[in-house]
Amino acid sequence: DAIMSDIRMPEVNGLDLLKSISEDFPGVPVIIMTAYSDLDDTIAELYSSLPEGFLAVLGLEVITDAGSLILGEIVNLMGPLVLAGLAISMGSAAVAGEERKGTFGVLLGNPRSRQQVVFSKAVAMVVLISAATALAGGLSVGVAEAFDTNTSQFTMTAAMVHVASIALFFGFLALFIGSWTGNTGIASGVSAGYLLLSFLAAGLLPLIERFADVAKAFPWYYFNSSGPLQNGYDWGHLAVLLGASAVLWIGAIVGVGRRDLKIGNPSGTLLDRARRYPIVDKTLDRLAGTVNVTSIAVKSATDHRTMTIVAGAAILYTALLVGPMYNGLADVLVTLSNAIPDGLKAMIGFVDMGTPEGFYTAEVFSIVVPAALIAVGAALGGRALAGEEEDHTMDLLLANPIPRSRVVVEKAMSIAIVMTALGFATFAGVWLGSLMGGLDMAISGIAAASLLGTLLGWFFGFLALAVSAASGSRRTTTLVVAAAGLLGYFANAFLPVNERLAGWARLSPFYYYTTGDPLAAGLDWANAGILLVLSVVAVGVAIPLFERRDVHG
Repeated sequence: DAIMSDIRMPEVNGLDLLKSISEDFPGVPVIIMTAYSDLDDTIAELYSSLPEGFLAVLGLEVITDAGSLILGEIVNLMGPLVLAGLAISMGSAAVAGEERKGTFGVLLGNPRSRQQVVFSKAVAMVVLISAATALAGGLSVGVAEAFDTNTSQFTMTAAMVHVASIALFFGFLALFIGSWTGNTGIASGVSAGYLLLSFLAAGLLPLIERFADVAKAFPWYYFNSSGPLQNGYDWGHLAVLLGASAVLWIGAIVGVGRRDLKIGNPSGTLLDRARRYPIVDKTLDRLAGTVNVTSIAVKSATDHRTMTIVAGAAILYTALLVGPMYNGLADVLVTLSNAIPDGLKAMIGFVDMGTPEGFYTAEVFSIVVPAALIAVGAALGGRALAGEEEDHTMDLLLANPIPRSRVVVEKAMSIAIVMTALGFATFAGVWLGSLMGGLDMAISGIAAASLLGTLLGWFFGFLALAVSAASGSRRTTTLVVAAAGLLGYFANAFLPVNERLAGWARLSPFYYYTTGDPLAAGLDWANAGILLVLSVVAVGVAIPLFERRDVHG
């Protein structure tokens, strides 16, 4: 009973999580399987010619047909990234989320110690992530077999155990940070940033002989470097991940026991004691966005300064890292790019990875930027309206002499402000990375790709606003936008591979974000215009949805 009482976590509901995976997850493998179903011979020929070590990125030693390629991508790329993201959300919400909402006192009102609460929260996370992993693996096998793929050649159980292990590591990392800081933004931001860094480092460093051993310093190396999908369990790697998770779990329990918790009244925290000094108090107010402003848009944007700073720093850091990294990978990337036919280059927007622009597009603009912008957009859109209702502050906002339509428009403006700031961080990181690596990329191309990324962020942020206006639930908003982002990304990545289905990719907003290689060719004004129109339509839909719904304080 103690465990089950904590399964309904502040940010992620267990039943909603499993329902979302069962309903939305199958759409991605169906899209990919349909696109690749006619290309078995082409795929086998392509991957037999790739440089040694490249298949390790997919956790496979041999790819013979579309089925093996798809399961490799789902089990070793999409699945662990999605489940690790969910685990991070759970871990950061377990302690820090309860403190942020002032509900930790309710839990401690029961005859249970704070250490028991953290223990139960962690067990609930293990149960949910394990169940979600098993469900995702079963659905992937079902879809593959529906397309006549022989799955008996794969050790799916071992692969999914490895997936659950890497997801739980990052969940416990977020729990550890949240338990020591009491800050959900720091816990989720640091954990997500380390997840992306670990993924890139473990995939790219082994391709450079002198840096191959450095990859062992990153947890992602212990997830799929042994190829569990084809080779089965690697008990040594699992021991590293599970052992590290156990250490983080113990550290979280110690952290909660040693810190002053916010039990509905945060006056006893270290930050509040620091606020006794006027200079510190003024600085913290500015960083937290608690300054007095008359504009809803400016106030809402400043309320999310921490999230903006963390996401912007993650994008900036990754973009800076990729520039110098290209020099060490140039020869490998040229060989790799020449081996990939144009059909499969659709996955990264038909770019040439042998060029700096192509490498930046593949590593930054195709993965890091959209992932960060969609995550931030879902959070901002969900908090903009549904968050006000769930926190019971919407009645105070609507008590002012302003129409609901203005509230929606100004909340949309706050999302636009944050996304634009992240767009500037993207531009600065890529430009500085180009300078550090001596890549001489055109500043106009960097600006074009950054602008399109900003507009993509606008769209998903405004889509989240519309879902928030319709549902009044942050949880629903997050799940819907995440599902839309995943389906849109994979539809654009894989449908163009099959000529019969290529035209359907235009239904994805990602098509207008990546088509034409903007980093190398410059801005396509038509694509930018379409993304802008889609964003305006999303806001236009949000207004009547919010005006016609009964709003709960």
